[in-house]
Amino acid sequence: KVMTTFLAFERIGQGKLFPQQITAMRPEAFRQWHGVGSTMYLAENRPITIDELLHGVTTVSANDGAVVLAEAALGSVPAWTVAMNQTARALGMHDSHFGTANGWMDEGRTWTTARDLATLGSAMVTRHPELYRHFVGARSLSYNGIAQRNHDPISGVIPGADGIKTGFTNQAGYGFLGSAQRGGRRLIMVVAASPTGRQRNEGAKAFIEWGFQ
Repeated sequence: KVMTTFLAFERIGQGKLFPQQITAMRPEAFRQWHGVGSTMYLAENRPITIDELLHGVTTVSANDGAVVLAEAALGSVPAWTVAMNQTARALGMHDSHFGTANGWMDEGRTWTTARDLATLGSAMVTRHPELYRHFVGARSLSYNGIAQRNHDPISGVIPGADGIKTGFTNQAGYGFLGSAQRGGRRLIMVVAASPTGRQRNEGAKAFIEWGFQ
């Protein structure tokens, strides 16, 4: 989802995707992704903007939002994953491969490393600072009459923290790509393979404080 967000930022910066562009969830995508994992509860064929989809992806890890975003931007999820992998290679993420737009378990076709995630997070912050501030780090999201909170363990808790993204799969455990800035110094951190969300959260807070100290 971080790579999907970054690729969307790249295309917005290139004038190929627009925050106020309107799309909708196709019936086929609805059948496949409605209620699957983390979701923003998109309705079938209901108009939604790219801005809303990106907030859904960054704030509540919306699996459905990532798929609809990919289809709106490039016509299909396979076309989007090709662009994700091209972008990864261009950034120097040599130990990553993307098989989905949302990171849902795909029998091992998607993988990455802590170093590559840090590379991706750094690129997001430095290349697209205004989009980063607009889309990343919100504490909650209300959509379709449903309010959900962001599980980011450091934003709003640790001074200077402003993102980036939690994650969980049965194979990878609980992870977090985080960032904070103090006194003009920005740190990017990765916590991976934690056995519980609580351990991930406590580890993330301790790790970022250790970095600044």
